[in-house]
Amino acid sequence: MPHFVFSQFNIAKVIQPNFMLGGSASQFRISLADFENVYDGRWGPSYGGFAGVRVFSAHYAVLKYGTFQRDGKTGTHESSGLDLKNAHWDEKWYSVGLRIHPPIATKVQSYYGFGLSFFDVSEVEGLSVFDSNSRNSGLGSGFYMELGLEYFPISRVATFFEMQIASGGVHGKTGFEAMSVGGFRFALGISIYPF
Repeated sequence: MPHFVFSQFNIAKVIQPNFMLGGSASQFRISLADFENVYDGRWGPSYGGFAGVRVFSAHYAVLKYGTFQRDGKTGTHESSGLDLKNAHWDEKWYSVGLRIHPPIATKVQSYYGFGLSFFDVSEVEGLSVFDSNSRNSGLGSGFYMELGLEYFPISRVATFFEMQIASGGVHGKTGFEAMSVGGFRFALGISIYPF
């Protein structure tokens, strides 16, 4: 039976790479409930990348990076009275976690992972989605979970679809549900497994 699987997918042998890296473009929906009070919608493009090294068996230590920006909507800020068109949300994610990635044995397979996320949020002074006592930038932390599906046109290169859920807070806020600067990310990307 294993011989049939390998010949069907034209992969000569099972490969468990020691290193992985990749990049993606995605759509992200932020969870923060008051976000649309200042910014033009919760959905927006997001870009990111990752690198991972195998620590044992099919388990990889992974570093991930992502970005999300939105501009202000039409209107005036209810606290400062400033024009919301000048608002700008700049969010960066830095994540460290564990990915469980099985050996490459077929053209289509899946992976999953989880870990910690660190959020760096910057806004224009006086045009913050947070209360007027907050700084115009903030650091926070939380967690993420990911689930991905890969297609291997060749043995060490894959295209992938990934769904990630993240939760985290900044400015002393909690990182759950409506107070979270995390959210849902749906990504398409390319990964390579060089060795």
